[in-house]
Amino acid sequence: MELEQLADYFFKYAREQGNPYDRYPVGTEVDEFGAPYIEISEAGKLAIVAKDRGEECLRKETTSPEVLTKWVYEIFNKE
Repeated sequence: MELEQLADYFFKYAREQGNPYDRYPVGTEVDEFGAPYIEISEAGKLAIVAKDRGEECLRKETTSPEVLTKWVYEIFNKE
């Protein structure tokens, strides 16, 4: 799975929620100041991760791009 494929899932899901995006809100670059990023393992595991000053403060893992998409959307659309 590539980041571009995950972005496609995200764009579709966001449109279905009535909140279209023009760019994917996360990347794969590690940010040590709390911003979430995506990890994609060779074994097919997908994760959304956040670190704050080197300490992991968020990790959610799945093998489903649909599940990861919902998590990413929820993080960037908290009520």
